[in-house]
Amino acid sequence: MPQLTRGILIAIERIDESGKSTLAQHVCAALQQQYDTLLTKEPGASELGKEIRKIIQTQTLPLTQKAEYLLFAADRAQHFAELIISALEQKKLIISDRMSDSSLAYQGYGNGLDLEMIHTINQWTMHTIVPDLTIFVRISVEVALERAKNRGSLSAYEQRIGFLHRVADGFEKLYKNRNDVIIVNGMESPEILTNHVCKVIKEWITTTFKLLPQHNCGLDNINKLLPT
Repeated sequence: MPQLTRGILIAIERIDESGKSTLAQHVCAALQQQYDTLLTKEPGASELGKEIRKIIQTQTLPLTQKAEYLLFAADRAQHFAELIISALEQKKLIISDRMSDSSLAYQGYGNGLDLEMIHTINQWTMHTIVPDLTIFVRISVEVALERAKNRGSLSAYEQRIGFLHRVADGFEKLYKNRNDVIIVNGMESPEILTNHVCKVIKEWITTTFKLLPQHNCGLDNINKLLPT
């Protein structure tokens, strides 16, 4: 098993019901055969995050849009403090089911909150760390809604069709001309999608990662990802 000389942070993003959670699990399981991996998620990876997730999902109390985003930000701050930074220092390959781009797409483009403010708060909660690579699972809003209906219920987000279209459009705007994003077809079977994503991650690790700057979280100065 090759030993990474520094940690890697990979985020998997999408609109709801695109198979992203299943993909994250399958990719992490496959890559565990080759790397020391960590599967995590936002919101809800930490104990505090689990409680925040309950508040956001149930919303038994009325939440303003700003309050909702700040709950996501609190979860993210705890997530990085408890899990992400230490995993990077342990030179793990981290697969995160959602991260900061979801807030930009959902609370920014979807709810109309200030994108620059979200970006600034995200940087603060994440200690200026950003994902090294983002996998965006692309499907149409119509397919996502059909999958949600087949599941038997619609979340509060899924009941707002116009909102979901703004979110989907937001992801497209975020990822236009980005060289740190790989867009994959969410309509592919789980097996094909997993194999494709694992392949591109492995190729990316061995060819391009060494050209990226190191995380600003107190890690050792490393110039190359894999030992020579």
